[in-house]
Amino acid sequence: MSKPQQPAQPELSYHPNLGDRIVQDDGLYLLVSLAGVPGSKAKGLLLRRMPRSPKTPYGLECLGHHLLLTDGRWYASRVIGGDSEHANKTTTGVFQTELDALVNLWASRRSPGLALMV
Repeated sequence: MSKPQQPAQPELSYHPNLGDRIVQDDGLYLLVSLAGVPGSKAKGLLLRRMPRSPKTPYGLECLGHHLLLTDGRWYASRVIGGDSEHANKTTTGVFQTELDALVNLWASRRSPGLALMV
């Protein structure tokens, strides 16, 4: 007796439609705004394009985020990826403006961490 066929998993698009949420895109890294997304605590994400896998089904790896603190300053957090000695370590920073947090996240995409806190 043959086993019943499992239904095929729906094919996921290689990249979700981020539309006008992309703030910066250099072809490998993306800075995406989450402003106005219901239920999101973070205001933005730093993403890296990756081959699709069980860990990255959409082909995107989250490397960092930023959010507004209750005192009006901005918090940014960055996880270092790759195989370097700094891999999987987190760096954080607190910044006076959202723009400072965004610029630091974007600038850190190819470096081992965020700039100094403001």
